[in-house]
Amino acid sequence: MRLYFVDAPESNLRYPERTREQSEYFGVTLDETMRAGRQATTLVRERLRTPFVVWTRWASAAGRTKTPRYYGFVEVQGRSLAELLVSAGLARTKGVTATGPTGQPSPVVRDTLQALERTARQHKRGIWATSTAGPTVQATP
Repeated sequence: MRLYFVDAPESNLRYPERTREQSEYFGVTLDETMRAGRQATTLVRERLRTPFVVWTRWASAAGRTKTPRYYGFVEVQGRSLAELLVSAGLARTKGVTATGPTGQPSPVVRDTLQALERTARQHKRGIWATSTAGPTVQATP
């Protein structure tokens, strides 16, 4: 499953150009990007130990892999997994968008995530702790 609206850092160099682009966005080294990717993986695994809900339209999100994947929204204990990752500074607002599972328009979901990203950046959470990136979060489709 790939989450709508967010992009977490890669945890390895399987796709070096993607990892490099993420490093540039976050203003960190490749090693710091991959470290944050591993932290994001840990956060997701920990959160998904409790009951969670998945909403999907079965839209293909295969990307460069042959493994079938789909876009979706995941809610854990009443919170969006995308919001948890962005708030922790372990993902950025980017990617495919869709109307939220309870009918929130796509721009509202995006704006909420961008505000959470700005806060994570200002408070130096997660990958933002060592960032040299500028002070504003750019809107990315």
